[in-house]
Amino acid sequence: MNTQLAFAFGMLAMVAIIMLVVIVVGIVKVIRHDKQFKNIKEEIGYIHRHITDTERNIYSEISETRNRFEQHIDELKKELQAYTDSRIDKALGTTKKQILKD
Repeated sequence: MNTQLAFAFGMLAMVAIIMLVVIVVGIVKVIRHDKQFKNIKEEIGYIHRHITDTERNIYSEISETRNRFEQHIDELKKELQAYTDSRIDKALGTTKKQILKD
């Protein structure tokens, strides 16, 4: 009876030790995954900020380019109008001085 009791306590002790090891390993893995999760979360936040900044820069550059393009078009319109006016004046044989005097 004594040996059977010792065997049962030995088996219970082994089961308890195995369960304790499994619990400790599980806790260590949970802590490790928690740290990885926090690191990944920080990286995602950094990537999100970088994407937002890049998007803002792109829209800003598009706006600046559009403004420069519109200014260039306005300058070309003025030059074209001045050129057309000078050609018409030349074809009619008039000058600005004559138009102002009339």
